This record gives sequence, C-alpha cells and structure tokens, in this order.
Amino acid sequence: MKLDRIVIGMDFSDTALKGAKWASRFFAPSAEVTLVHVVDRPHDPAFGRHLVPPPDVIEAQACEYAATRLHDVASFLSDAPPRFEIRVGKPYEQVTTLARELDADLIVIGPHGDRPRPSKFLGTTAERIVRTSPVPVLVATNPPAGPPRTLLVPVDDLSITPTLLDWTRDLAEAFDASVTLLHVWSNAVYGHVASMSYATAGSEGEARRDINRELHDAGVHWLEEIARAGLERRRVSAAVTYGHPGDVTVATAASMHADLIVLGRRGSGLVAPALLGSTVGAVLHGAACPVLVVTEAGERVETI
Repeated sequence: MKLDRIVIGMDFSDTALKGAKWASRFFAPSAEVTLVHVVDRPHDPAFGRHLVPPPDVIEAQACEYAATRLHDVASFLSDAPPRFEIRVGKPYEQVTTLARELDADLIVIGPHGDRPRPSKFLGTTAERIVRTSPVPVLVATNPPAGPPRTLLVPVDDLSITPTLLDWTRDLAEAFDASVTLLHVWSNAVYGHVASMSYATAGSEGEARRDINRELHDAGVHWLEEIARAGLERRRVSAAVTYGHPGDVTVATAASMHADLIVLGRRGSGLVAPALLGSTVGAVLHGAACPVLVVTEAGERVETI
C-alpha cells in the first residue's frame, strides 16, 4: 500500500468536507494532498440566453468562487497546506485525469452532495469515478472520529484477491485494526449444497450439520489465504454465510460497527453498472461507513 499522493474531489458539501478532513488527518496523514474542484460547463438553453450571462462569464465566476472556497478549505484541512486545482469539464473525467497526471495513489470522494446515508443514490459523478478510476478510490461516507479500527473485507476467488489482501494487511498494521474476512455464498450455491446435504443425510439435523461444516471449512480456507498474505492471525477472523453478497456485506458492516469496508474491483466498468446488482455497487449505495475500492495495478480503464 502506497499513499504518497492523494487527490480529494471537493464539491464543498458538508459530506465532502468531512471526508476530506478524515482522509487527510487519519487515513493518509503523511500524503501529499491535492484538492480538486471541477466546474461543469453550464448548459445554455437557446430559449433563455437573453436571461443569463454568457457561459464564459458564468464559468469565470464559478472558478473565482471555487478558488476562494478551496483556499479556505486548504487552510484548515491539515498541518501541511495542500495544493489545489480548479478544472472545467465533466467532473469524473477531470478528477481521474488529474490522478493520472499526478501519479496519485488514491482518490478520495464523498457521496453525492448532502443526501442522508445510507442512500439509494450514490451520485453519478462519484459512481463514475469509482467505476473508471485508475487507482483505488475511498468513498468517505460517515467517517469515524479517528483512524479505522475495524475493517470488513469481502473476499472471493478472484484475481484481485491477492492485491486486496495486501491492502488489508497494510491497513491493519497502519491503523492497528482488527479485520473480518467475509465470504458470501450465493443463494444458488447455498441451495445446491443444501439440496445435496438433505439428499444424502439421514435426518434434517444431520443435513444442517453438513451445511455448517461446509461453511466452517470455507472459513478455514480464507484464514489460510490471509496467512499467505502475511496478515497477523491475531487481527483476523473469518465469517462465511450466504445470500446476496452486497446486501450481506452492508448488513454485516452495520452489525459489527465497521469503520471501513475494503472491496476489490473486478475490472473497470463492473463496479457500479446501471443495474445495481453487483457487490461493489450494492455496497457503495448501502454502506453507512467509508468504503475503499481497491483496483489491480496496471488495470485498463474504460472510457464512458
């Protein structure tokens, strides 16, 4: 895990300010911080052109306002004043482009505006940044009062898993945090295992014992995985259950009062599709705590 340079998207909402403070003070206190605000080019409908100033005037006024606000934010954000940038264009494109230009290690964003969380709508800009970012993204929803001490990490048999476990190990050590690894069987897989158990067992009680043994064995498998990743066993527990992975992750995070959920992204474009059925999409829209979405190094990023 490398957090030398971070880019923080800033829309001046309370959620964005809280997320920026938390990320700069607790999550990456030693990082070089760049605040960025993006002015979306104003739409100038033909029927109302005589009622409003020209687009370039509106754009200039918006940039001037943003410069004043960013200067104010930078003055109290951290001990080392961050640099800031104002860009014009589509916000998600400008934020991810800046991250590439600066060779940033992380993008920090808040949920959309000041909507109460959990919300069924993350926000188009935040969603697209998570979906297309070349680097990990921290969605700073309802950050805790200090460093994250309890981490929830859903894991699966995916190519991203080694990278995800590397980040988990480094975060646990940096924050002296406890880790819960969560593996969620789909309802279809669980139903298959259950039907096989009931077909071969002599009684319902025996079938349930078989299913519980399968779940236990799966938990042991994930504990063996973390041993190979170098995580200290004293920090880690494993939970295996079944259901919709995203919903179970959100519910588990709430029940354990998780300070941070750490997820792996399975390639660009698969994080938050239009149909919010993916694990990451469901967690981003339902989590009541910050979510870190980890990407694979050298991942090809799609253009929307």
